[in-house]
Amino acid sequence: MSTVSDIDITQYNTVTEGQATILFPKHNEVFYNPVQEFNRDMSIAAIRTWSDMFSQEKAKKLEAKLSRAKDDAAREHLQKNLDHQNTGNHFTVLEALGASGLRSIRYAKELPRLKQVVCNDIEEDALESIKRNVKYNGLSEDLVRPNLGDAMKVLYETVGSDIKYDVVDLDPYGSAAPFVDGAVQAVSDGGLLCVTCTDLAILAGSMHPETCFGKYGGMPLKGMFPHEMALRLVLQMLQTSAGRYKRHIVPLVSCSIDFYLRVFVRVFTSPNEVKKSASRMAIMYECSGCHSYSVQPLGKVSLKDNGAERHTPATGPTVNAYCDHCKNPHHIGGPAWGANIHDKSFVEKMLQHVKENEDKYGTSQRMKGMLSVIKEEVDAPLYWTLSRLCGTVHCNSIPMMDLFSAILNAGYKVSSSHCGRQTIKTDAPSDLMWDIMRAWVKKNPVVMKNIAENSPARAILSKEPTYEVDFTKHPGCSAESRSEHLVRYQVNPTANWGPKARSGKKRKTDEQVF
Repeated sequence: MSTVSDIDITQYNTVTEGQATILFPKHNEVFYNPVQEFNRDMSIAAIRTWSDMFSQEKAKKLEAKLSRAKDDAAREHLQKNLDHQNTGNHFTVLEALGASGLRSIRYAKELPRLKQVVCNDIEEDALESIKRNVKYNGLSEDLVRPNLGDAMKVLYETVGSDIKYDVVDLDPYGSAAPFVDGAVQAVSDGGLLCVTCTDLAILAGSMHPETCFGKYGGMPLKGMFPHEMALRLVLQMLQTSAGRYKRHIVPLVSCSIDFYLRVFVRVFTSPNEVKKSASRMAIMYECSGCHSYSVQPLGKVSLKDNGAERHTPATGPTVNAYCDHCKNPHHIGGPAWGANIHDKSFVEKMLQHVKENEDKYGTSQRMKGMLSVIKEEVDAPLYWTLSRLCGTVHCNSIPMMDLFSAILNAGYKVSSSHCGRQTIKTDAPSDLMWDIMRAWVKKNPVVMKNIAENSPARAILSKEPTYEVDFTKHPGCSAESRSEHLVRYQVNPTANWGPKARSGKKRKTDEQVF
């Protein structure tokens, strides 16, 4: 049996991330992308938080069965299972696209009570790299099991079998769409599905909306809220795929990060919950002129006299043929996920875990910042951006604290979005938002002769406000995360940063992005 001493370390460069050290051959150009450390750190924190919940849920079920046991033999059997659940290694992970094995090795070394992680890749060179790195990190192939195979085949092999993975991690270069159908079937009931998509230009509508529809089954909108729309399109794809197999998703935390997005969702088997999926989907309308938006649910759930649920199509539309504010037509996006994209209780637990383990994460400051902003987000779909609001009426920029105060003083909720700086996430109607801008323009006049006759600005500013706008500073206008001086939004870490180059047609493990 080969050992670490069999590896000629002089032939390799080493990269250490978390508790893992990975070997890269010196003779090849290697793209280790440090920006992706944040992705892996967030994944470990999310899985650790989920695993505590998962273990507690299983223990409670066993305790309930134990309390109902009718004989000593059954009680002894259940008590043994409960003891193992409380003390043993109990969950499995599949990394479907393993590459160098860095992620899987970090999982093995940093996730408590992990039973096994299967690190899969389709290339033989990648498999050798995984085996070499597993050995170098002093791990057994029982804990980190290298596997050579097509990711989709590995996922589909679980169908009709007792083999399920408690965590399925999809982190491809590009879209995760081809792997999702297999993944929603391969994950265990109550398990965690971790999905990355790096084709953000497609999802955010910057180019080729027809490609986005082909991959994700929904149209993107690139005007006011492109990155949250991207998250909602991916969540819609996950639910649509899961629903075919009587399964539904529960989003735990959904993140727009740098040049990609990353979502963590639980998957449950429940035909009754699948029935509610139409009411959780929506069409989004965005005005082509002023970028006001409206959300149209696809389904509606009501209660009958006997308490049973009644599922019907929703009524609509929620907008007129032309925008009420500027008389321009609307763009239509979706269908997309219309319900909450985060579970706030999960986010709070994950944030607390990070605070208590800062020394274990190289990107802990950024993790705290993003999770804090997510925790503060108002549970309302989509968001406004300050540049769009002010640009539409051609006015000087309104201070965010003044804008937030005006919304709060009118009795509505408001927060920033983690998707970008100077975003306004609120449950306030668009009527109020434009009244605030009208009131701001009255205090800070614009030169109307410079505004075209058919401009949305003229249509909006020609109307008198219907709300009494109050810019008095509200005590809740400054978020706690702002006062704590957290790293709320990432600055560019290096020149020419991004996803790096795609590997060639004949992929070499040592040349790909790790």
